[in-house]
Amino acid sequence: MTSRYLIIICLVFMAVFSGCNKKESTPYVSYSYNGSGAAGDLLTFSVNETAGGYTIYNETNKQYDNGSFTVYTNELKGLYKVFVRGAFYYAVEMPGQVFTGNFPTARVSYNLSFAITPRALTGSVFAGNYVYLRVGSAAVNGSTLNKEWGILSILANGKWTKQAYCNDTGTIVALMPDEYSGQVPPVSPSDSGTWSYNTFYSNRLVMTGGSLGDSLTGFVYVSDSGSVFNMDLGYGHGFLYGLKLIDASSNPVKGNFGFADIRYDATMGGGKFVYNDTTQNMGWWRADSYGKVRNGSLGPLNQCQVLKNVYFTKNAIFAGDTVDFYSVVSGPYFMEFQFRNNKFRSYALGARLP
Repeated sequence: MTSRYLIIICLVFMAVFSGCNKKESTPYVSYSYNGSGAAGDLLTFSVNETAGGYTIYNETNKQYDNGSFTVYTNELKGLYKVFVRGAFYYAVEMPGQVFTGNFPTARVSYNLSFAITPRALTGSVFAGNYVYLRVGSAAVNGSTLNKEWGILSILANGKWTKQAYCNDTGTIVALMPDEYSGQVPPVSPSDSGTWSYNTFYSNRLVMTGGSLGDSLTGFVYVSDSGSVFNMDLGYGHGFLYGLKLIDASSNPVKGNFGFADIRYDATMGGGKFVYNDTTQNMGWWRADSYGKVRNGSLGPLNQCQVLKNVYFTKNAIFAGDTVDFYSVVSGPYFMEFQFRNNKFRSYALGARLP
């Protein structure tokens, strides 16, 4: 009888410890990303997909922030929803590539942020021409209802050039992507400088010269089908977010693109765009800061004559607004910006959803 109990105890002991070992071996999927926030902060994100949580280190003000997220499983499948400080915020992740969101990042003034997974860079594989948008609340041509976009060219010889445009008149030339008829890169760019690798962080670029003044930090992710680039402009100045121009025949607008956005009145949301190959329309779903989802469609989209990665439609209805809508793609990476009566209404950064 004693030996039977001894055998049972041993079996229970083995089962318990076997179960513990199995639990401890459960893989936790976590990724790190380096990038910028719209205030002009340098940010480091750690995103734990298994636990549904994130941690942010704001390198500029030396503060931390953290929170948790849930993942939509309905029509917004794959979009992250973050509830913090009484409101809903949104994020999109391409695991091991890019992460973007509009939730707090250890800074009182919330806005969009974008980050890229750290990996060593060599050579000039990211060289090319990028359509960029300046993300941030700084006034452009005298108004915060104006936004700067343009063409940023990264040259293989360690130089860069930039030509800026705006939606309204002022110091920066007023021109929209569908109106651009020049060469790529522009023949006489308004700004230029040099780039090099950071001595201590091989995944970061050092951008200097031109109107930038101080050395600034850049990040890039190059995939087989597209490239994304962002350059921090320093606190109070935001950052540049750029998508590489690629021959449109190998870079069509297709699939589901998740996004996080911010509007002219500082309200935020997130959602999904779905391009219809047959009608060239863009279906959209958008959840607001209360979690309420609206949907509709816009289009058909027209392709810009020179900037082949840029698609647009005028007088479209989006979330109750009549807007001129511009979207830019580079493989799986995405952004869009909207104007009404030539004034800024909203912009969004994102990437392909599953």
